[in-house]
Amino acid sequence: MRSRDIARRYAEALYELAAEDESLDAIAQGYADVIVNLAEVPDFQRFLTHPLVPRAKKVALFERSFPDIPPYLSSMFALLIRNGREGYFDLIYDEFRRCRATAEGVIRVKVLTAQKLSAIDLTRLADRLADGLGGRVKLEEEVDRSLLSGLRIEVDGKVIDGTLKARLEDLRAMLVG
Repeated sequence: MRSRDIARRYAEALYELAAEDESLDAIAQGYADVIVNLAEVPDFQRFLTHPLVPRAKKVALFERSFPDIPPYLSSMFALLIRNGREGYFDLIYDEFRRCRATAEGVIRVKVLTAQKLSAIDLTRLADRLADGLGGRVKLEEEVDRSLLSGLRIEVDGKVIDGTLKARLEDLRAMLVG
C-alpha cells in the first residue's frame, strides 16, 4: 500500500530544490512528460515495478528512455527506483503539483461534467469559484457521460455534486427507504 506521506516528502524536497534552482517549469514539464509516457506504455510501468528485475537495469532503462528530463528529476527517479518506490511516480507528481499550487496561491478544482464546457463557461465558473474560495483557481475539467447533466466540483477533498445522476440516486434512496 502506498503512503501519501512518503509521496509528500519526496514531492516537497523536489519542489524546494526546483524553486531554489528556479527550474520549476522545467521540472514540472519533465515530470508531466514522464507520467504521460508511463501511462501510454503500461509495459514500461510493469517493468519498472517488477520485483525480479534488478534495480540497476531499471535505472539504466529509465535514464535511456528519458534523457532530456532535468538532472534533478532524473536523480530523483533513480533514487526512487533504488529505494523500491517505483510505484510512487504518479502519487509524487500529484503531491508536487499540490505543493506548487499551494506555494503559488492557486486553488486546484476538479470539475466533472456530462459534456465538455465551452471556454466562456469555464471562465465564468473559474471566476465564480475564485470569488467564493478567495484565490486564483485552476480548473481541471473531466468529462463523464454517466453524470447525465450538471456538474460535480471537487476542492480539497470536498465535493459539491449538482449532477442529475446524484439527484436521481438521492430520489431513489428516499423512495426505497
